[in-house]
Amino acid sequence: MDVPGVSRQPLRGLALPYACVFALALVTTLALLPGCSSSSAPAGDDPAEVRGAEIADKMLAAYRDARSYTDSATYVQSYSYRGEGVERELPFFEMSLAYQQPNFIRLRFDEALRTDEGTARGFDIAANGTVMRASAVELPGQLLEAKAPAAITIENFLPDPLIREVFNNRSVGDVFPQLAMLLNDDEETLVFPEDEAPRLLDEQMLGDRNCYRVATTSPKGKRIFWIDASSYILRRMELPIEGDRRQFDPENQYTNLAVWIDFKDPTFNAKIDEETFVKDLAAGDQLVRRLIPAPPAAPSERLGEALTEFKFETLDGKPVVPDDLKGKTVFLDFWQVDCAPCKAHTPDLEKVYQQLKDNDKFAFYAVSVDGVNRVPNEIADRTLKNWGGTFPILRDPDFTAEKLQVTGTPTLMLLGPDGRLQYLHIRQHREPKQLAELIQKVVDGADLADEARAEHEQLIKKYESDLAAAAGSGDVLQINVARPEFGERALPAKVAVSKLWQAKPEEIKAPGNFLIIAGDAADASAPPRILTLDGGQAIVEFDPAGNVVARHEIPANDAVAGGFLRTAVDKAGHRLIAASGVGWQQLHLFDHDWKPTLAFPKDKNPGIADVQLAALTPDGEPQLYVGYWGGVGVQGVGLDGKRRWAIRSFNQVVQLTVAPADLPNSADPSAQTLWGTSDRGTIFVLGPDGKPQPEIVVGLREIMHLAIRSEAIEDAARCAGLAVETVGHYDVVGFDPDGEVRWQYELPAGEYAQQVERIQPVNLPGHGPAWMIAAPNGSIIWLDPQGQLIDQFRYAQPLTGLSLTNTPEGAILLVSTPESLTAWEFGDSTAKDAKSAKEEQQQ
Repeated sequence: MDVPGVSRQPLRGLALPYACVFALALVTTLALLPGCSSSSAPAGDDPAEVRGAEIADKMLAAYRDARSYTDSATYVQSYSYRGEGVERELPFFEMSLAYQQPNFIRLRFDEALRTDEGTARGFDIAANGTVMRASAVELPGQLLEAKAPAAITIENFLPDPLIREVFNNRSVGDVFPQLAMLLNDDEETLVFPEDEAPRLLDEQMLGDRNCYRVATTSPKGKRIFWIDASSYILRRMELPIEGDRRQFDPENQYTNLAVWIDFKDPTFNAKIDEETFVKDLAAGDQLVRRLIPAPPAAPSERLGEALTEFKFETLDGKPVVPDDLKGKTVFLDFWQVDCAPCKAHTPDLEKVYQQLKDNDKFAFYAVSVDGVNRVPNEIADRTLKNWGGTFPILRDPDFTAEKLQVTGTPTLMLLGPDGRLQYLHIRQHREPKQLAELIQKVVDGADLADEARAEHEQLIKKYESDLAAAAGSGDVLQINVARPEFGERALPAKVAVSKLWQAKPEEIKAPGNFLIIAGDAADASAPPRILTLDGGQAIVEFDPAGNVVARHEIPANDAVAGGFLRTAVDKAGHRLIAASGVGWQQLHLFDHDWKPTLAFPKDKNPGIADVQLAALTPDGEPQLYVGYWGGVGVQGVGLDGKRRWAIRSFNQVVQLTVAPADLPNSADPSAQTLWGTSDRGTIFVLGPDGKPQPEIVVGLREIMHLAIRSEAIEDAARCAGLAVETVGHYDVVGFDPDGEVRWQYELPAGEYAQQVERIQPVNLPGHGPAWMIAAPNGSIIWLDPQGQLIDQFRYAQPLTGLSLTNTPEGAILLVSTPESLTAWEFGDSTAKDAKSAKEEQQQ
């Protein structure tokens, strides 16, 4: 079968696949298609628009009201070669869907085209109301397992970032339109938000079914829905591709180009066998908490091979054999006159040639594999020059390229001075700078073949390490919660503390997390301001003596606990305060006069996980960075409430924190980065623009919470994280920014009963830099920079807030529990008499 976009040229009777990865281009194109608007878009007075809107609304209602649904689907490209007139259809993806409310799904998506190696891409997702599992064709041996969500939503039905990235985090409606409509339970939410009002076209038969045809126009072109006239079920959707035509037809060689999705046997409210939603663990499969990218293919076994059997000729007939090239680094570009990818990368190869041509230890040749009779020398020479290439041409009249196993064009080979193959690239090359650097390394004496094998061995080891770190235990449904033993209160043994004050119950009813603002934007010597949440209803401000300064209500907030506070100063020097919480629907932003300026987001969501308020670039305004549960991921939001960017590569975000600019993970040395944790157990890193940086894997540990010290300490871990060992067992892990573990400290057993800042870098009076940890059993633990225990305060109550602020006299420790807010003063342990210690221990 001819594959559009993939050129095949004859070479001595062999098929030569060109360097066009057609299926990948199609996935990318589908991913780039915009979302579209629902038919709720207002129609005008045109009868075709009015009737089109009515039919489209009935289709949306039919899907929204369906209790279950099944189908199979094929993604098809239709085309005709110019001048041929024969219409061809190319299936390129197959899909099947079974869905049952609220949280049962089976979704298979497979590439219909296979490469010459027989490989393809695809995935299989199953959720049976209890467990969700997923596998990817390209990741054999891995079976992702997670707890099934309470309801399948647009945000969570693709359960892993590697699967979501296939679709470039774009509109579900363009790839899975039937699922987008099934999961759209809000009549006010547009399924296809960028399309104009629908318009009714003429009816047509599709197979034996009469279909309404309703057209909308998106920024990418026209979309046409083929809607069953009886059931209002979608039977075909033609995709808008006009805006992306060059991706489908880079050489402009097709007419009547179209792409559509055909839905076979779509059925509402079908009775579905429960086994459909079960995905078993196959022999050799490993359960994982996250999918791990496979290592690249091993370097070609031919690398390092001595190429001694070839004989080429220059255009004037002079032979070129291996002995003529001894002592030189030789670059060979095998090409043909009707090879589109050869033409495409010739300008880039010319750049490399111009950069290196004056080096007498280097030779560059374009080896034409066209038969001399079919393509005379003058045509080969003229063709290469028309393409922009001035490098010398060699001919292969005896077809010795076959002895070099050149089976397709373009093929690039780099030979070392000893004639051994150092680099092999099949298909179009797109990185001239990288290629020039590789060639220069060989000219300078490097052995790329040995380096490639050594690098691949390291990648294999990293893959195996990452896979071990991601291994699942099969206990995702375990519900036995390790309850902490709170015991009796015990004051620290080495760190002297005494009660400074305690808030009255009428002042604050549900004390939560703290925000300490040291000094003031206008007066750095001003005493610290102590802000704390009162449930989810208010922010109460205390002075260091425990007096209530003010109470600021949080408008229209239903949350009652789990809150946190964030702050930043804008470019005008004004203090901003943000309040939100774990599971909250919104964050609330206040200006310096405590005027509410923003409640974000407006739309319903699975719940906020964390928020940061910061200016990540030196001269930028602060922005809000919002992490969510339920597959929404992370969003960058301006102070005006407009989303600047969004990345949905994380299922359940746990925490976000701002990393200093001097850490090596920042692409911009002057910019801070956003570090975060999720249910993947790794640390993700995002730049100010949301662009992902390399993630950090901390040994074999699953990091849920982390803290970063603002300045490095010699021979000490810069970062600390809370690692989940098993249910109810946590370790604090000290690690470097590259993930190397320096130490670990085991916490008392138990699960956290309340939301609290769990790890904080502090300056402990009398001891200097330390890590302060809120343990599950209500203990406050201080570790030195090397992870050794300094002291602990057995508070014997669940902690809902914890903070330490330094003062000229020492420090104040602030502790919230569900019943009280207490400030403790650090002092000299020798000044504490036994009586006061006994009294405080009894309180």
